[in-house]
Amino acid sequence: MEHIVPESLGNEEHMLPRGVVCDSCNNYFARKIEQPVLDSPMMRLLRNDRKIQNKRRHLPTFQQHEPPNLPDYRLMSRFIAKAAIEVLAFKTLSVPESNMEIVDKIELDALRGYARYNRGETWPFAYRTLYLVNAIFGEGSMYYEVLHEFDLFYTDSMELYFVLAILGVEFVINLGGPELDGYQRWLKQHDYVSPLYKHGMA
Repeated sequence: MEHIVPESLGNEEHMLPRGVVCDSCNNYFARKIEQPVLDSPMMRLLRNDRKIQNKRRHLPTFQQHEPPNLPDYRLMSRFIAKAAIEVLAFKTLSVPESNMEIVDKIELDALRGYARYNRGETWPFAYRTLYLVNAIFGEGSMYYEVLHEFDLFYTDSMELYFVLAILGVEFVINLGGPELDGYQRWLKQHDYVSPLYKHGMA
């Protein structure tokens, strides 16, 4: 089974069933993409602060003298690209033969090759803070934290974008090509509201 967002970021519900992602890709993404992102100082700091344990139920360490450096940009871009393709599969699980259609879709080949094989130019992603990492949300008498949320959305020109929020930070990437112009136009048209809240949360 493939966790769309790593289990070490608190994801226990958004998973792809067996057979959607092959073992080779699953292992590659876990070792070469997700783990280096999770091991970056900033991620270790945030996970330690929010008490998010890893698979072995250990908290990541963060030393006070360490600079809270962000993950490498290209690596983070590939992390988001991988999640984007998996969310597309996740949202179409109930559609017969949807996984084979995604696999055969040549329009996704460039993004797949980038995420899995590190091919081509760096795909840019937009990011901004949506809410504080320790924000508490309320719904009726229930209160909760949001560790992650995601969605897909189309612009007016039918560009497909993926939006992912992790610990209060929103990341957006274009599934169709390494550019963000359509997203920037979309933001202006919608008063800079997050696509997560314009179209509903995952």
